[in-house]
Amino acid sequence: MNVDEIKRTVLRREKPLKEDYERAEEVFRLMKERGLRILREQGIEDADIMLVGSIAKDTWLRDDKDMDIFVLFPPSIKKEDLKIIGLRVAKSMAVEGYEEKYAEHPYVETTYMGFRIDIVPCFKVKSPKEIISAVDRTPFHTEYIRRRLRPYQKDEVRILKRFLKGIGAYGAEVKVEGFSGYLTELLIIAYGSFEEVIKMVAKWRPWRVVIDVEGHHEDKRKVIKQFKTPLIVVDPVDPRRNAAAAVSLQKMSEFIAAAQQFLLKPSLVFFYPPQQVPLASGELSAILKRSGTHIIAVRIRHPPMVPDILWGELKRTFRGLWNLLDNGGFIVRDGHIWSDEEALSILLFELERVKLPRMEVHRGPHVYDRENALKFIKKYQGMGDRCIGPYIKNGRWYVYREREHSYVKDFIVARIRSTRLGKDIRELIGRGVEVYVDEEINMLLDNVEFSRELRKFLKKKPIWMVEHEDKGQGRVLT
Repeated sequence: MNVDEIKRTVLRREKPLKEDYERAEEVFRLMKERGLRILREQGIEDADIMLVGSIAKDTWLRDDKDMDIFVLFPPSIKKEDLKIIGLRVAKSMAVEGYEEKYAEHPYVETTYMGFRIDIVPCFKVKSPKEIISAVDRTPFHTEYIRRRLRPYQKDEVRILKRFLKGIGAYGAEVKVEGFSGYLTELLIIAYGSFEEVIKMVAKWRPWRVVIDVEGHHEDKRKVIKQFKTPLIVVDPVDPRRNAAAAVSLQKMSEFIAAAQQFLLKPSLVFFYPPQQVPLASGELSAILKRSGTHIIAVRIRHPPMVPDILWGELKRTFRGLWNLLDNGGFIVRDGHIWSDEEALSILLFELERVKLPRMEVHRGPHVYDRENALKFIKKYQGMGDRCIGPYIKNGRWYVYREREHSYVKDFIVARIRSTRLGKDIRELIGRGVEVYVDEEINMLLDNVEFSRELRKFLKKKPIWMVEHEDKGQGRVLT
């Protein structure tokens, strides 16, 4: 398939149908009428209700029926009062029950007629320069995109969104650290079309890309120094803000690589990658034998948590354990986090070894440091079979001493509480840590979603990668 055929196919699948538009309009009309009535009943004057987000900008995908409704309150209301009043109004607007969510201040998530609706209180300010809370900026984003995005570019945004979803780089939440819907729209405005975005992204170099569609800044070097992120896209409505601040180096790199591969051979697999096959219990040992490495899994059971908070905790814990294992001599090659976001999360680490030599080298003081040298000698001379030495090397005293824990599972259980962990996860681990090593992980494969994720982790190769013929050399690049 060529690019035009691919784009037409994606749009046939992703562009909302006439009935989708009609239902979206009806849902917002009913919710707005309900909200305005509630505001009047509570005596709140000069408030308004606004549709924002991808549905308001007509850049939404058919199956992404997420509606963002903002209740705009006058700035005369105090910020602390807005948290109480705004939440009360949002709850009253919900028709089919609700769930409280929290960002800078609380909001409500509800469902109605097949749409997942966020009802968000904010301040009705005249300019982005006057924002009181971060969400106050969102209505200006919506108005900017509606004004700047040309009609044909709405479909270009849809195609780019589907591409980013397919390669796993869509979403600015903590779990993904990728490209938000707003950022996707800005890329289309900056480069013009899906094809041009792909061509330009293929040339990106992290830490050097600055996109400033409104020309707010004159000196690119100053912008890079100011924001200090792999990708910089100056927010057109607030030049003090980087709209790409959430994009990690990993997700930017994945986007660059996918764009390069797509240019080599356009394929629908970038938009709709095949679902990973669950890993069968008999496969794990064969894969480990082939790689010559070891896998450990740390299972964490937890209560339901707000996803961004959960993933923040998991990522802090993941980094802490990675450093603990590396510094302990087990040498981490790779790692991954999986979570069902409800009750179970698993941290995976690929190690070069799971058992260390019985003794470790321990460096002591310099030989000329007489007082400390004598203490060192006295301490280790009396350890018998648990020590070899002391001996002198390069002007210092050294000793081989028996490790307290040479097996990785014992090491983690003994040392995990001494490393940096997410606050809530530290409390959970305090009740007992579950560590599975190599074939023991087979006991976790009854969870199909984890089993798929484990195969993906072990396979390493991005699922969207397809074979490409190198026309110059007649080779196959994989």
